Amino acid sequence: MEKTQKTYREIENLSHRETTRKERAKAKYLSWKFAATVFGNLFAYVLIIGIAFVIVYPLLRRLGNAFKPVEEFYDTSIVYFPRNPTFEIIKQSFQRLNFRQVGWPSFLMALYVGLFQMLVSLVVGYGFARFKFRGSKVLFFCVILTLIIPPNTILIPLYLRFRFFDIFGIFELILGHSLSLIDTYWCQILLSALGLGWKNGLYIYLMRQYFRGVPKELEEAAYIDGARTFKAFIRVMVPSALPMMLTVFLFSFSWQWTDTFYTGTFLIKKKLLATSVNSIQHDNELMQFNLQQTAILIILIPLILLFVVTQRYFVEGIERSGLTG
Repeated sequence: MEKTQKTYREIENLSHRETTRKERAKAKYLSWKFAATVFGNLFAYVLIIGIAFVIVYPLLRRLGNAFKPVEEFYDTSIVYFPRNPTFEIIKQSFQRLNFRQVGWPSFLMALYVGLFQMLVSLVVGYGFARFKFRGSKVLFFCVILTLIIPPNTILIPLYLRFRFFDIFGIFELILGHSLSLIDTYWCQILLSALGLGWKNGLYIYLMRQYFRGVPKELEEAAYIDGARTFKAFIRVMVPSALPMMLTVFLFSFSWQWTDTFYTGTFLIKKKLLATSVNSIQHDNELMQFNLQQTAILIILIPLILLFVVTQRYFVEGIERSGLTG
């Protein structure tokens, strides 16, 4: 009898647990919170897939066209992948792009601009983050203005300034005329060294945000050990800012590598890779378009390799800049 009652109690307990489990599952999966989470995640996935498709689709089309033979461009049944892949389009684009002669000057220009913008952004960003002085907010607001105001608005004054370049009339007094820096690399190098280069305001902002997140106790410990401000900056802050410095350099290098705005304005006769694409000509408009698009893919290959090699440091620098939080 006792065994029977015990068995009944066990059955009742199991039934009660099963009922409780079902009620919990019902409360969890039939609640508005669960529905909102599911639809929110679904919307996020659809949005990410859509954005990825918009970015990747043109790249896949251009990549497929780069390996198509000439006769398959007129075959409407071939859309993405060629039936008989060939390197003829890539070979012609590489030769017409004149990569061997134009590639080295393009690399040096991007390297110089990247280094100058990285160093200027490092010093200026540290100054805005650590030193409070009269007019600092106004100056930082001017830095933000360089991001807001389109560069087209100051393009003509910049061109005239470099076409008739002079410093307080010194060249006019000594040489009897001003200097013309057009068609020289000095235009973009001077702009980068003075903090007025392409996207330089963004780099200063990134460095400022990074240094604002660094604890001041690190510098105070260096001051206690007898270090001056400059020594503490070099010994303590610069080593800790290496990932952010690399991030700024990669941004600057990649934008200069593909720049056609300043390069097409200040370097009219001299050609770099980005401005050499439009010089590729062909009797057939369709072939000319595909040669130019393939040349753009060739230009992007060094940047892709560079980002693959430095991906870990690049992501670390972005996380420390404060843009993700």
